[in-house]
Amino acid sequence: MRRTEPLHVDELWHHSLPMPMPNQPVCATELELVEQLDKLSISPKIFIWTDSERRCTQDWEFIASVRQGVPPQGIEAELTAWCEQYPTAWLVVDLRDGVIPPSTARPLTDVLSSIGRQVIVMVSSSSNNSDWPQWQLPL
Repeated sequence: MRRTEPLHVDELWHHSLPMPMPNQPVCATELELVEQLDKLSISPKIFIWTDSERRCTQDWEFIASVRQGVPPQGIEAELTAWCEQYPTAWLVVDLRDGVIPPSTARPLTDVLSSIGRQVIVMVSSSSNNSDWPQWQLPL
């Protein structure tokens, strides 16, 4: 049967994932991220990829996303080394307002979709972000 009324398409992704899947980054605000992590039956080791160690919260570990004198290839190489050293850890990428985004030679979306682990992009407002689906576990 053919649909006659217009299809309402929203630019944001509205679907839930059971948890972040490897190579499928999701986004959340810091508050949403903490709430979603509390719902999980596991407690993954979390690293935050951000521009300053002072931005680390919630007992997360720090990975430098930019460093003076280090080219984008070097930052990506450090991320690759981190992946090998911590094969089960989750990565939180800090893209909140006022944070310097990670310095990467390839587009950030390509980098995050190719590292083979759970990635949560932390943003200031997840409802305004259309690059990654909003992470929200089913109630």
